[in-house]
Amino acid sequence: MNGKRSLRRSHDQRAQVPQQNPNVCDDSSSGSLGSKGIQPKSWYLRNSTGNCPTSSSSQMTTNDEEGLECEEGPSSRKSVVFTREIIDRGTSCSSSSFSSTASQQSVLKTICSFPGLVIMSLFCLPVYLVQICICIQDQFTMANCVKVSKFLIVAVPVLYGAIYCYCHYVKLSNDLSSKELTQQYETELKSLWKSQNVLQEQIREIQSLKKETDRLRAEISGINKGIMQSVKQILDENDVPGENKDQMLTMINLAFKKIYEDHVQMPDWAQKTIGATIDKDRTSKSYEPEEVQNCWFKSLFMVTAKPPSTVLEPDVHPGNCWAFQGPEGQIVIKLPEKIQPTAVTVQHISKAISPSNGVSSALKDFLVYGIDEETDEETLLGTFMYDTEKETIQTFHLKNEEAKQFLYIKFKVQSNWGNKEFTCIYRLRVHGKMTPRLDTSSEGKG
Repeated sequence: MNGKRSLRRSHDQRAQVPQQNPNVCDDSSSGSLGSKGIQPKSWYLRNSTGNCPTSSSSQMTTNDEEGLECEEGPSSRKSVVFTREIIDRGTSCSSSSFSSTASQQSVLKTICSFPGLVIMSLFCLPVYLVQICICIQDQFTMANCVKVSKFLIVAVPVLYGAIYCYCHYVKLSNDLSSKELTQQYETELKSLWKSQNVLQEQIREIQSLKKETDRLRAEISGINKGIMQSVKQILDENDVPGENKDQMLTMINLAFKKIYEDHVQMPDWAQKTIGATIDKDRTSKSYEPEEVQNCWFKSLFMVTAKPPSTVLEPDVHPGNCWAFQGPEGQIVIKLPEKIQPTAVTVQHISKAISPSNGVSSALKDFLVYGIDEETDEETLLGTFMYDTEKETIQTFHLKNEEAKQFLYIKFKVQSNWGNKEFTCIYRLRVHGKMTPRLDTSSEGKG
């Protein structure tokens, strides 16, 4: 009875005097609770000492909470806060354990029910198929057939037209690309045909020039013979002695040779004008005098030595030659075409026109090699000597027993005619035949 009266009195006091702090209670209400107000609190603390209290023992009634909140002093409020923390902790622990247990049970149920689901699906599949067939049969009516036929009548021509248009477009694009290719091929063929015609015309011109040259040479030789015969007749008529007659004829022959000595009747493949070049990597260094080498301003005020390509030019005036250091050296000529070399020609100035009245710088002993462009293998084609007492233009026939074809010809000089400082070469010529493949093609074009 005392407890009920105290509770009623506390409710009446709350209604009459509004509380500003909900955590602060009246003295009368806290005093009237007595031992009964503390009993639920201690009872809950005893039940919540375990790890995970049950839901029945972890809940408090509204009256118990109000009694706990209305106790006097800060100690009672701390105990209320502690009690609520214990309640929340127990609730969270129970909910987490319950959720983990529920998840494990759901996984086990799923694993156990999988074979059953498979078996049920196998049994239900025929039933579903039968139902689908029945549904299709129900939908297969005359009206539906008419609708489907109308749709097909419209859709099939449209689809066919789309396919036809696509194929036609692809064909047109291919035709355009093929036309472009054909036009390109036609232009290339036309250019090749024009170049072939130009080559044929050039070959015809060369052949006609060759015939004209042969005719002129024949006329010149006939004129020479006529001159020699007329000279003999004049000498015979004047009763010139035999020794003097022979000397005069020899002098006339030498004069004619000097006039026509440059006309070597063989094609020259070592001409700069037709594409012959010098392989500088395998050619000796050009000679420069010591006073020029030691002069720092030589490139500005002095003329440097002639390059090795000078030997490929027909100009053989005194001083227009290529010189290298000492009596030994070499020069490698790259021909415009791969040929079978048959002879070489070496030219030097005569003593009569030499400014020093001598030709000691002329080459003497030299070797000729053919170099393979793929393996760099050298084949000796001959060992020769240039004689300064003979004609200024001297031709040497090569020994090419295997009839090999070369693109590079090497002249290796071993000595000169007494000059220790340098050796001069005025002009070199290489004679030979073109490869059989080029010969046959040129003959066919001619």
